[in-house]
Amino acid sequence: MKHALFFILSCVMSFSRIYASDPTEVPLNSQMYIVGGGIIGALESYYAYQDALKSGKKICITVFEKGESFDRSSQGDSSTNTSYNIVPSLTTDEILSVVPRGSELVEKLAILFNQPGGIRVDDVEGVNDSTSAVQFKEAVAKYGSDKLHDDRTLSLLRLGKISMDLWQQMYDEGDAELKAILETSNFNPCHETTQGSQRTLHDGYRIDLIYGIVNARQHALNMQTDYEKIGYKNCAILSPDEAVAIDPYIEDFCHDHSELVGNTRVWKKDSIALWRPGGCIDGRTFLPKFYAYLKKIMGKYEDAQGDLRDCFELKFNSEVIGVDLDSCCNKSRIIGLRFSNGGQLVENRAQFDCRYVFCPGESVGTLQRLGFNEPAYSAFAGASLMMMIPISKEDCEKYKNYSHCMEVHSEGIVLPIQARVKENSISIGAAGTKAFYGDKAPHKNEEFATNRNLVQLNMVNNVLPEFMSLAFGYCTHGKTLSAEELSFLENQGIVQRWVGRRAVAFDGFPTIGALYSDARRVTNARCTTHLGSGGVSFGPGAVFISRSSESNIEDLFIQKILKYADSRRLAE
Repeated sequence: MKHALFFILSCVMSFSRIYASDPTEVPLNSQMYIVGGGIIGALESYYAYQDALKSGKKICITVFEKGESFDRSSQGDSSTNTSYNIVPSLTTDEILSVVPRGSELVEKLAILFNQPGGIRVDDVEGVNDSTSAVQFKEAVAKYGSDKLHDDRTLSLLRLGKISMDLWQQMYDEGDAELKAILETSNFNPCHETTQGSQRTLHDGYRIDLIYGIVNARQHALNMQTDYEKIGYKNCAILSPDEAVAIDPYIEDFCHDHSELVGNTRVWKKDSIALWRPGGCIDGRTFLPKFYAYLKKIMGKYEDAQGDLRDCFELKFNSEVIGVDLDSCCNKSRIIGLRFSNGGQLVENRAQFDCRYVFCPGESVGTLQRLGFNEPAYSAFAGASLMMMIPISKEDCEKYKNYSHCMEVHSEGIVLPIQARVKENSISIGAAGTKAFYGDKAPHKNEEFATNRNLVQLNMVNNVLPEFMSLAFGYCTHGKTLSAEELSFLENQGIVQRWVGRRAVAFDGFPTIGALYSDARRVTNARCTTHLGSGGVSFGPGAVFISRSSESNIEDLFIQKILKYADSRRLAE
C-alpha cells in the first residue's frame, strides 16, 4: 500500500506555482472534451492541464454541462449539480454509505424512507419497477454473495485515503490564488494530525456525533477500526467533557445526550462522540471559483486564423445526447458529439489529438443511453438544507472565528454539517439521508424531500440550537421543530431546500477508466462516474485512477481498482 501511495502521489506531483503561458510560446497539442460540469469535470480539467504544463505541451479543454448555470437546471428547476448543492464531507469512507448490500437492500426496500433504516419511496410512479430499477436490484442481490466484497470495501477505503492526500497536495502545491480559493471555500483537509495526541480542530481531525443508535459505542468503534486499517493513529472515543473542551459549541448536545454518574458525565447508551479523521469543503463557493481559476491559468491560444481563443471553456446548456463513432478492427473512436439543442461537434483529427471524458454524475444511465457499456445502475435521492441566518454586527464580531464541520450519525442517516460566518450571516449547510429512486429525478415537494428536510432541520437544532434560535428569534433548544416552522424559514429566505440524486452502480464502486461500445474499446475516451456520495471526497483519487487507464501502469493497486471499476462488470 505504501508503494502504491508513493507512486500515485509522485505521478500527480505538480509545480508549486502555476503560470499561464504566453499563447504564442507553445503550439496547441491536444483537445479534451469533458461531458459533465460537476466537481469531477473540474478535477479532470485541473489534472489534464497540470500534466500538459509539466510536459511542455498546450491543451484546450471544453466542459459540456447540461444545466443553465450552477444554480439552475436547463428545465428551469433547481440545479441538478450535486456538488454545488451539498456540503461535502472530506472523508475516506463517504462513498461507502449509499448502496446496501445483497439481502440488506431487499430488507431496506421493504421499509419506507421515513422509518428507521428504510429507503423505499411510494409516491413516485416507476421508482421501484422501471427496467433499470429491477436490473439494479437483481444485480445487488447477486453481488450480495460476492466473496471479494470485503476486499472491495478495503480498496475503497484506501482509495479514499489517497484522495484525502491529493486534496491536501492541491492546497500545499497550489499558487496563492488557488490557496485563497480553497480557504474561502472552507477547505478543511483530512489528514493525520500534526499535533499528535493533542486534539485541535482544523488539524485533519474533527468530532462526529452519534445518537439514536442502539449500542452507539460499538458503531463508533467499528468506524475507528476502519480508519486505523488505513493508517490513521489518533482516533478516539471522547467523553462528553472531552468533546466540549475541544468544541464548546456542541455543549448543548453533549449535555442533552449524557447523564451524571456520580460526579462524572457519561454518554447515554444511544449516543457518543468520535474523534476521527475528516474535513470539509463548501462546494457552492468552490465550484464556480475553481472553474474561473482554470480559465484564467490556462490562458489562450492562437487559432489557424491568428485569433486568440480561450484554452478553457465551460459551456452550459450543452446536454450531450449522442456520440458518433468510427469503428474498425475491434476498436472504436469518437469522432463527434450531438447535443439536445441541435448542435453538433465534429472532430478535426488533422489539427490535434482529441480525447473525451464522460463524468455525468447525477445523470443516471447516461453511458448506456450514449451506447456504451454500463454496469447495472440506479439513482439514490439525497436532500439538503442551506441556511443563511442574518446576524447583527455585534454577533458578526462575536462569531467571526467560528467554523465548524462534522457528521451527525443517527439510525439510517449520516448528516454532514458545515457552519461558519459568511456574508454577515451564520451559514449552515446540512446534506444527507437517502432513498431509492430508480432512474427517476426527485423533486423537493415530494414526500421524501419534505420529510427529510424537516429531519435535517431538527438534527441541526439538536446540535446547534444557539444558531437555530437566532434564525427563529426564540429559543429552540430541546424543541421539536414543525413543518410550519421549516416553511417559515423558507418563506423568509433563510432556508433553501434542495433535493438531487446520486448515480451509483450495483456494487457501490465507482465506474472509472476505459469505455466500450459493442464489445469494442473506445480508444480516445474514458469515464469517471458512479461516485455516489463520494464525488467530492473521492474526486482526486478517482480522476487519477481513471487517467491511469490510458497508460500501461503496472502498479498492483491501480490495476485492482481499474478491475473493480470496469464499465463492463456484471454481478456474479
